[in-house]
Amino acid sequence: MVNSGVTANLVAEFPMKKSVLFLSRIKGVHSTMAEALLRRIDSENFEAVTAPIRADEIHPLTVEAMKEVGVDVLEKSLAVPDDFRNDVFDFVITLCDRAKLDVVEFQGGEQILWHFDNPLTIRDPQRRVSAFRTLRDQIAQRLHLFVLVQARSERAA
Repeated sequence: MVNSGVTANLVAEFPMKKSVLFLSRIKGVHSTMAEALLRRIDSENFEAVTAPIRADEIHPLTVEAMKEVGVDVLEKSLAVPDDFRNDVFDFVITLCDRAKLDVVEFQGGEQILWHFDNPLTIRDPQRRVSAFRTLRDQIAQRLHLFVLVQARSERAA
C-alpha cells in the first residue's frame, strides 16, 4: 500500500488496492500507456501511478494508439518524479532499460524490471505508428499476466 506523500490519500480511499508506480525515461510513451492500461484492466485491485523521469509531455502517437482502444490519456496530468520520492509502493515497475537506474530512488515492496522497445527509434512514419500500437498491445499483455499472477498470489496467501 502507499504509505505517504502525494498518494497517501489513496490509502484512505482505496485501502485494499495495491499501488503500482511505473517508471520510464522515454518521454510520454511507456509509463503513460502502462498506467492507463492497468487502470482499465483492474482498477478495482490496483492504483496505478506514473512518474515520467524526464518529461511531462505525452507523445502524440501515444495519445493516438490509446484512443484506438478507447482510452483518453490526456485526462490525467502527469506528475514529476519528486512528487513520489517519499512514497512507498507495493510495486515499482520499470518499462525501459534506462529507468532501471532510477528504481533504487523509489521505495517499494517489489521492484519489477520490464523492457519494451522504444518506438521513437523508428524513422518511417507508418512503421512508427505500428510500433506504438505494438507497444500498447505488449504492455497490455504483460499487465494482464501481472494482474493474473497477483490475483493468484492473493488467493494462495
